[in-house]
Amino acid sequence: MNVLLDVAQLAVRYPGQETDAVSGVSFRLAAGQCVAFVGETGSGKTSSVMASVGLLETADVRAERLQLEGQSLLHSSPLQLRLMRRRALGVVFQDPTASWNPTRRISAQLLETTPRAARAAARERLIALCDRVGITAPGDRVDRYPHQLSGGQLQRFMIAGALLHDPRIMVADEPTSALDASVQLELIALLDELRRERDLGLLLVSHDLHVVARLADTIVVMFRGKVVEQGPAAEVTGSPTHPYTTSLLAASIGMTGPRKVPLATNVAWDPEIVLGSSPVGGS
Repeated sequence: MNVLLDVAQLAVRYPGQETDAVSGVSFRLAAGQCVAFVGETGSGKTSSVMASVGLLETADVRAERLQLEGQSLLHSSPLQLRLMRRRALGVVFQDPTASWNPTRRISAQLLETTPRAARAAARERLIALCDRVGITAPGDRVDRYPHQLSGGQLQRFMIAGALLHDPRIMVADEPTSALDASVQLELIALLDELRRERDLGLLLVSHDLHVVARLADTIVVMFRGKVVEQGPAAEVTGSPTHPYTTSLLAASIGMTGPRKVPLATNVAWDPEIVLGSSPVGGS
């Protein structure tokens, strides 16, 4: 198994805070595998994922082990971190309409980190990737402004840009939450196809267990900064062992049906009690 990311006992504390926002997070991500972090807003899922790949530079990040392709993120200089991230990571952010500069063309934003001498070749590669992710007439649309495109098109451009430097890991932070249900289905299928054909490790963040069940090999359920359940996707969604997981499933809208019941946020579940959890990829 080609382990891309190895995380043990991750903790995150933000400046000015007296307690950790996240603690005790452990998982492994292998090539071709999808690990999904699920929980409501404020549960710590995004902080866990972003800290795991070295994207929380202003926070205090601690861990027993935090390795990206065998290299420690905890003992790397800022320059080393940037080089490691550029080589290994592609990121798709949450809101496609808010992730773009409205005053600049899509192509200018996606190619701005490419050296000028290599920009022509990179543009051709970008157009090919845009075609692969389902953008029609990509040579024309890549030069449009964000307001001239739909939310689904903008998110497809984000995915194409994330693939531009051949990453080994893709981080997708709520990639479908701001989109219509039909577009969500298309993008989830696309992410799954890209993961399999490119042997990508996919780190997915979502509040919806029904969404991640279509993609994830392993699901990590978070509540108040701690992991309360962790295991194979079929087990977590089919036979949840923690009441918070059960509540998330009951509250999820899903891709084809109505919301069942509101999320029971007032229940005093103890995040220290972790039921049915197991390390991802072994100990």
